[in-house]
Amino acid sequence: MQKSWLLSIICMSIISIIFGWVRHADAQGEQEAFQLLNTVRPYMTSENQITFKYTSNYGTCGGVAQDMLQTGKKLSRAFGIPQAEVLSESNSHPTYKTKAEVVPGAAVTVIVASPQGQSACYVVLRLDASHEAEQSELIKWQEQASEQLKKLGINGQWNVMVQGYVNEQEQSSQESSIKLVNAIALAFKGKTVESYKDQNTVSASLASGEFQSSIKSGNQEVNLQIALHQESTTGKLRLTVGTPIITMEY
Repeated sequence: MQKSWLLSIICMSIISIIFGWVRHADAQGEQEAFQLLNTVRPYMTSENQITFKYTSNYGTCGGVAQDMLQTGKKLSRAFGIPQAEVLSESNSHPTYKTKAEVVPGAAVTVIVASPQGQSACYVVLRLDASHEAEQSELIKWQEQASEQLKKLGINGQWNVMVQGYVNEQEQSSQESSIKLVNAIALAFKGKTVESYKDQNTVSASLASGEFQSSIKSGNQEVNLQIALHQESTTGKLRLTVGTPIITMEY
């Protein structure tokens, strides 16, 4: 992806999460997810993809395979999904990973890694849902997961994203991708603090008082990101929105 601005934001977010620089989300996480999904819905077709992702440091791994495995199994039990019996490999590093469907149209993945030079385990809890999943079930799952994370003493950050094609009405009514992004930013009551544009893509980082989850980008506080990409083959506009940032390819 030739989007250096986005890549720098993503890299910064990962580093921020690992070292605890990102503000922790509180019980308002479910409310923010509900608001994100409902605000962006009028701009998209019904066929979209929703991702809930929670990241945090937890326990002690220190690069020890057995500790990673035990931590992974503990988390798998806590979230009611099958345990992996062995570690897998990701980017030439041992990683615990297991996945299972928890509600119709939605699957949960638990990942445990051990970043080099750190004693703590790095944990990712991720729910990927298709348009077939009921939004109410997804919000309910997030609420229950938040309670379980609290019981385990895991303090991290929810990252919620939705991606889908812009519906025909919105695509035909807007004169340009920039105006469409600005209209969506207005719907979120956001102020654009950073932006990016190339031949096929327009993206914006927003500061919005409607969301508490945030990340620092330079001196700016970012609560939400919007990206609009026009496919070169079909001409369709693919919309991605995430709070506090987008961490998926658009």
